[in-house]
Amino acid sequence: MTTIHRNCSGAAAVAPRARQKMLALLVLALAHLTSAPMSAQSPVVTQSAAVQGFASSSLRPGDALRVRIWREPDLSGEFTIDESGVVTLPKLGAVRAVDESVGALKTRIISSYATYVTQPVEVTPVLRVRVLGAVKTPGIYKVEPAMTLADAIALAGGTTSTGSDKRIRLIRDGRTLDVALTPDATLADSPLRPGDQVYVPERSWLSRNPGAIAGAVSATATLLWAIRRQ
Repeated sequence: MTTIHRNCSGAAAVAPRARQKMLALLVLALAHLTSAPMSAQSPVVTQSAAVQGFASSSLRPGDALRVRIWREPDLSGEFTIDESGVVTLPKLGAVRAVDESVGALKTRIISSYATYVTQPVEVTPVLRVRVLGAVKTPGIYKVEPAMTLADAIALAGGTTSTGSDKRIRLIRDGRTLDVALTPDATLADSPLRPGDQVYVPERSWLSRNPGAIAGAVSATATLLWAIRRQ
């Protein structure tokens, strides 16, 4: 009888420990479910308080210049800056386009055309911007300086059903900025700059599956209730 009493006591002592281990495993699994997806959607970024104006920035190869001269269709058109940083314009020939600010470049080109025409000359930079990630049509788009980050995303068809508009990543001058497409987001409404890249990440797993956490909690509660009844 003594031996049987010891075995029963040992089994009784082991049961609470087994329940505690099972509870700990459930808590760890639930914590991983809720925290891991969130951390994957939280990149480490740096923000710049000082953002240079568009007119002081420089164009890059792949950007273009749109020239319009009234009643001069042969001199008008859109001309792309080649890989060496040169754009070839009617009458003017090869023009270096990447070593000075956009404002200075426009002034120089307009002054050069004054030698050949008396009509007003309009020079508009056309930027090449990459829009990638969770948008309907990712790719490279040509945008004018007045267009904003929100406009670029609209050109790409907008965000997908899984895309996040709360933390869009704007890569500018080697820095990554987090931008939210909200009415009070100043950066989202500011003009795009040469070399800008836009990346729309996917929303976190939990935000795309709102019922998951409720289901996990319910399942945990059911298991705990079943364990306690044993």
